[in-house]
Amino acid sequence: MSSRNRKVAKYRRPININIGGIIFFVLFLYIGINVILYMKKEHLAIYEVVEKTISDDNTCEGVILREEEVVKTPQAGYVNYYIKDGEKVAKNSVIYSLDQNGNIAETLVKSDGAIELTSKDIASIRSDISNFKNYYKPSSYNKVYDFKYDLENAILDSLNNSNMKNIENLTSSNTTGTFDVVKSKKSGIVSYYSDGLENLTEEEVSLDTFNMDSYNKIMLRTNNLIEKDSPVYKLITNEKWTLILNVSKEQYDKLLEKTYVKLTFKKDNLTITAPVSVYQKGEGYFAKLELNSYMLRYVEDRFVTVELNLNSAKGLKIPVSAITEKEFYKVPRSYFTNGGDTSAIGVVKETYTEKGEKTYTFVQTEVYYQDDDFGYVDKSVLSAGDVISNVDTQKTYTISETDKLEGVYNVNKGYCVFRRIEKVYENQEYCIVKSNTTFGLSEYDHIVLEASMAVEQNIIN
Repeated sequence: MSSRNRKVAKYRRPININIGGIIFFVLFLYIGINVILYMKKEHLAIYEVVEKTISDDNTCEGVILREEEVVKTPQAGYVNYYIKDGEKVAKNSVIYSLDQNGNIAETLVKSDGAIELTSKDIASIRSDISNFKNYYKPSSYNKVYDFKYDLENAILDSLNNSNMKNIENLTSSNTTGTFDVVKSKKSGIVSYYSDGLENLTEEEVSLDTFNMDSYNKIMLRTNNLIEKDSPVYKLITNEKWTLILNVSKEQYDKLLEKTYVKLTFKKDNLTITAPVSVYQKGEGYFAKLELNSYMLRYVEDRFVTVELNLNSAKGLKIPVSAITEKEFYKVPRSYFTNGGDTSAIGVVKETYTEKGEKTYTFVQTEVYYQDDDFGYVDKSVLSAGDVISNVDTQKTYTISETDKLEGVYNVNKGYCVFRRIEKVYENQEYCIVKSNTTFGLSEYDHIVLEASMAVEQNIIN
């Protein structure tokens, strides 16, 4: 046969379908779609319930009134102080020395005997430095000068005992009258600032008193020459003091009902309870507190910021956003019973067969709350018009009455379950509820943060 007559057929390769690749691609696509959907889905935020104490933010400013006298120097000269700011002194105690020629410092330096600081003196100075470092803020730079004066007084106080002997020698040998040692004429507490409010009375306190733009605090300690009759120190002669608070109308109304109030000083977090009375003057509302102690802690202050503990409560702290309401059927307590040979709680519901025969069916129910007369049952378990029977009296009750309970969604079991709460206190963000209540919450329970996102009995993810 000739090669010209031979037909050549083109070979077609069979199509090989890679089943494994297709399956892998479908699985990859399925997983990818689910990941995208999961990422776009809003997830429930969970909040852990803890026991806390919360209170309203009732801060206000107060002005301190006390018995105090500004003492002036009888002569011009250079002043050297020997008493620390805030220290108690007895009558006839040496407060300062007045050097009319400015030679006292040089004389004291040249005096015989080395001066050593005790461990107590060093600890006091270190404490002043540490407190300044911990509480200093750039916005209150003026406190640097207070710190400087405090350190100077701390050192002068430490050197006081040694210098007293030298002062006595200088006094006995002083014949020119250029050096005087000045003693206190009364006992009291020494302070080294003046603000012009030393004689301020309760009747004079007004809204203008709290205008800090016009307040001027002058430090009396100085190394410069001072003139005759210049203020040199201040003596507080009584430890009893009065605190006048500038309060809001709302705070005023709450204080009207109280004879005592608990308050916290923001400066050092001291909390005390004191008798209180309130009054109105012009457009201002004021509260007056009479105090017998702790004045030494605020001897350097004229104005203080305090927090009034008017509304506070202790219990389980939960966010307001977690709270919701749910409606329940009310079932008389006498109609609840145990089902058959189990300990489950439920009711016996009357039903009828197609032939009209009455039958009884046990329906297990969870009681979400109960008062003296009724138990509260989920509306998904029973329906309006259902007739239940009392197994003891054979009386019947038709389900109809409803009521709402306030609560949160508990997710301890991995799905949302409604739990009733009993509020004790509430502000704009958080609420305090009773702990370990029947059918309620306990510490460390986990609840849904946003109740509007919860779907009851849905598994959380």
